Amino acid sequence: MSYIVFARKWRPKDFDSVLGQEHVTTTLRNAIANNRVAHAYIFSGPRGVGKTTTARIFAMALNCKENKGKGPCGACDSCKEISAGTNLDVIEIDGASNRGIDEVRSLRENIKFAPTRGKYKVYIIDEVHMLTEEAFNALLKTLEEPPAHAIFIFATTRPYKVPSTIISRCQRFDFKRLTVNEIAGKLRDIAKSEKLDIEEEALYTIARAAEGAMRDAESMLDQLVSFCGKKIDVESAAAVSGTVGQEVLFGFTEKVISKDTPGILKLVDGMISGGKDISQFINSLVTHFRNLLITKTAEAGDLTGLIDLPKEMISRLSEQAKPFTNETLLYILTVLMNAQDEVRRAISQRIPLELAAIRLTRRDDIMSLTTILGRIEKLEKKLSSADVPEKHESKPAKAEIKEKNIEIDIEITPPAGKKDLSFELICETWPNMLRGILSKKMSVALFLQPAQPLRLDDRILTIAFAKEHKFNKEALESNGNRKIIENALNDILKHEIKVDMKVVEALEKKVSVEDLLQEEHEEEAHEVVKSALEIFGGNLKKTDNASY
Repeated sequence: MSYIVFARKWRPKDFDSVLGQEHVTTTLRNAIANNRVAHAYIFSGPRGVGKTTTARIFAMALNCKENKGKGPCGACDSCKEISAGTNLDVIEIDGASNRGIDEVRSLRENIKFAPTRGKYKVYIIDEVHMLTEEAFNALLKTLEEPPAHAIFIFATTRPYKVPSTIISRCQRFDFKRLTVNEIAGKLRDIAKSEKLDIEEEALYTIARAAEGAMRDAESMLDQLVSFCGKKIDVESAAAVSGTVGQEVLFGFTEKVISKDTPGILKLVDGMISGGKDISQFINSLVTHFRNLLITKTAEAGDLTGLIDLPKEMISRLSEQAKPFTNETLLYILTVLMNAQDEVRRAISQRIPLELAAIRLTRRDDIMSLTTILGRIEKLEKKLSSADVPEKHESKPAKAEIKEKNIEIDIEITPPAGKKDLSFELICETWPNMLRGILSKKMSVALFLQPAQPLRLDDRILTIAFAKEHKFNKEALESNGNRKIIENALNDILKHEIKVDMKVVEALEKKVSVEDLLQEEHEEEAHEVVKSALEIFGGNLKKTDNASY
């Protein structure tokens, strides 16, 4: 007998063995038991989750001679023939290669004939969305008034391409993707039956790479057996599936913790040289640091449903998360998700990944906003103690300040009166407004980051978001977030204005929160002094002993 691949060998034979689709199998089993079988069904969902398999099992149960409402027996002649694909009463049609009106006309001619042996004549049309519009129209009348012995089961991965006139005549069942734990458990059973020695982490590597499709996972396991025999380790699983192993992700994180820039660049180079997909690698990093953040914020809770990893791996995540603060993990996730967007647009995908790695290991060079605000507040106190002349005096006051061993004379010009409100003034103060919001509520600043001022009409400021950031707009319109933005603008502009938000096709530029946190080590002036000069309208004047 020729070799049978795992995906066919371990295909479910009854409702109980269909994995993760209990809402479908229970309904179909009850429909048979209560004699409430519909004339047409449509099974929709992603690839490899059991749509066609469930349709075959349903057909077996309908024509099973021993069926007592519990599903097919699998032992009678009818069940064996349907399982082998030789039953004349169960017709499987490939919608991709039989998509024309002529094929549907032939089906309509044959459907009038009664079944040869069973109770029902079942037509299973796979990838039904591939049928032409004319073919769908030819099916309408048959679906409206089918013969009593005919049952249609349509399977599709793209239900939105099926005309609504067809869907409205069917009972629709949506199949869901399987979880990593469900796939790993099934693979564990297969490995035990096939007498495979496979590492636990290798099972989860395959399950994650399958992206919810059991058939894909079985095919990868089959390929792994051909690759390395009966003993399968996590390195082999990662090589065959094209994914990144957990050890690599833990190693990357350790280099972030130790701020080892050369080491992390070598690791990235090794991944790229090994043929790993850069987008997939960044996606894996985002998932890993997301898991670290979850373990950090939910230390006392049960993480089984939140993280699709074995318990031993979750314990390692909890240990690795300890050196991080929540703010640092949020910053890392922001950098990595920005890198995801940049990789899609970059000609050389390597560069955004390497830049992100450098930002993560050199994050101490990026001054925290809290530190900046603290130093500006300190300068404000020192400057407030200086003798500042009244408004009508034109002579500037002088204040001598020492900051980080830098001796500076600052000439403070008399503050101007409240500026007239204008759109240009709002654009000019937009970065400072983001800084103010970031110190009060980081999430609001992060949601506002990709937006920009659009126009000012009658003291109503319209803020624009690109279509891909529609979620950001909706988040800012709830939970009092709009009021936080208005208060921040009012504090800076000294004018009462309201905020409106709008989604547009595209934006030319954006102000990055990450850029606001970056300390520019400029030769001519210290960043803190520059901030003080911007706030108080001063001019920088070097003294003889000033050094930069």
